[in-house]
Amino acid sequence: MTSRARIKGPPSITVADAGTTISIQPEARTDLYSTFRAGGPADYLTRAGTAPEVALAFRWARESNVPVTVFGGGSNLLVSDRGVRGLVIVVKRPGRDAESGLDVRDDGERPLVRVPASAPSTWLGRTAAERGWRGMAWLVGLPGNVGGAVVNNAGAHGGEIKDFLVSLRMVNVAGEIVERDRAWLAPGYRFTTLKHAPPSRDLVVIDATFRFERGALDALKAEADEYADYRHRTQPTGACAGSIFKNPVGTYSGLLIEQCGLKGMRVGGAVVSDKHANFIVNDANASALDVVELMRRVQEHVARETGVELEPEIERIGDWS
Repeated sequence: MTSRARIKGPPSITVADAGTTISIQPEARTDLYSTFRAGGPADYLTRAGTAPEVALAFRWARESNVPVTVFGGGSNLLVSDRGVRGLVIVVKRPGRDAESGLDVRDDGERPLVRVPASAPSTWLGRTAAERGWRGMAWLVGLPGNVGGAVVNNAGAHGGEIKDFLVSLRMVNVAGEIVERDRAWLAPGYRFTTLKHAPPSRDLVVIDATFRFERGALDALKAEADEYADYRHRTQPTGACAGSIFKNPVGTYSGLLIEQCGLKGMRVGGAVVSDKHANFIVNDANASALDVVELMRRVQEHVARETGVELEPEIERIGDWS
């Protein structure tokens, strides 16, 4: 994919209070924070990986009378070409920073572990395997972060986040920490109450607590390596957002799309992957509308030839007016 020109925008706004500082960038590119590498600018954007930072961002947005949209790891979403109105809060940090925020609250046979929402999902999968926590190796190689995985009830290879989730903590618009248990999320297949909420949310996940089972270290490390290798062999590595459509009951979207001969179908810079048919890749500066039109054509073909209506898994973000 051809890289976009870097254009220097307006100077950033520094906001500080009680030892916490965030930088807010006006007219900020969102494609840098989306695995699709597509979409227009946000009115304002800030990175906030801790509860005080998120609370400060919420306060600035409230005082500035602008809405808030939350990005996690940037996967599973498509940003409008028109961009995002208001403030985008990017809740994401490297795994090396997440390590310091990992809180093992009970290290017995069923460890209870609190994980920062900003931690990369693949880092959690690898860390769990290396510490002997069974059941999360399928996260290795998965794009996005832990907060997004919780909001979307991410899953693969028969596992789902809800299987291990005990509770989550969030920051609300008043800057208060709110804790809820798993039942409050009402998790289902690629669904939670938070995902069902509008993109402009009044709650931001800051961490999640999981209960794990113990497993053999060598076996878990080998399992993590197998998942990493599987994803490398079967899924594209270019600019994409993960699975585009949910799997219908009893079958797989990728299989249906492939059986309809749609691998390689293209609209503008967006193309159905030759490696995995349920992935759309941005390989030539695709616009968000390119992706949406390609999705529509795939849905139309599959419905006509198989009678199955494919339901999108990715979330549209921003101004689609």
